[in-house]
Amino acid sequence: MNITGRRIGCTVRKVLVTMSERPVSTSSYAMVKAIEELEKNPFFEKYGAKIAKYQKANPEEFLNKFEKGKEVKESQPGGHGFSEVAKKGKEPLAKAAYTFAPQKKLESIMKTDLLKDKSNEEIQYIWTEHFRNKDAVSGVIPSATYDKLYENVLKYPMFLFALPRNTGYEFIVVQFAGHEAHFTPLINYQAYQENAPECLTLVHYPDLKEERGIVLMHGEYNKDIVNSFEAQCLVNQVQMYYGGFDQTKLELVKTFHAAPDKFKHQDLISQLESFDLSSLPGKKA
Repeated sequence: MNITGRRIGCTVRKVLVTMSERPVSTSSYAMVKAIEELEKNPFFEKYGAKIAKYQKANPEEFLNKFEKGKEVKESQPGGHGFSEVAKKGKEPLAKAAYTFAPQKKLESIMKTDLLKDKSNEEIQYIWTEHFRNKDAVSGVIPSATYDKLYENVLKYPMFLFALPRNTGYEFIVVQFAGHEAHFTPLINYQAYQENAPECLTLVHYPDLKEERGIVLMHGEYNKDIVNSFEAQCLVNQVQMYYGGFDQTKLELVKTFHAAPDKFKHQDLISQLESFDLSSLPGKKA
């Protein structure tokens, strides 16, 4: 890292440490919760465009109808309170470990020979079923979408996400290492920096990118820190901020790195609370 990079890194770290001292308390994550619930409905793909249009035009009425139609479960968002400082960090890693992390191979978790005669739809089904009963998230990403995401990851290898909790929002730091993404509560990053214990780790497998035009993804999470909804919320935010299809969100990422003194944590919450279904490209996750 050059001198300018070091200066930016130090300033970013100062911003992260300062922000960890002021958790944001708000109850306005109901919209995100409703959207995630609706995505599980088998008819969502058919009516998704109409739902997105209605949600954007009448957000309050949208929420009222959702609440009347489905009871909100405690196992969904807000399943955990704010994180406490971990008793210890991970084993220290070399400074270059995050930049030059070896790529995990798809063959290490799946027999790729069995996929040769399968269609992409069948591969998606096999992949998601493999992780369905585990503390994990999974997805299949189109190559073009992932190429843009990865391009931005290389430019901006660290960022911050707002995660809905039972009494408001907690900030989660993400650090990218090659085709991996490592998430940790900000309070733990403050204590252990790069060696903070993770609450979620995502791994992308580009093995089939050239041949099939898809990238497989899976992530394992610590269920004592985040639940399945919260893990999926973090995955969605990676796409929202790094996918390049929402310039406003990408500008926040750029500001975080280039002008951290101008970065406002409240903007993350505002972006999440105004989350629009139509802003995300069709995803299979």
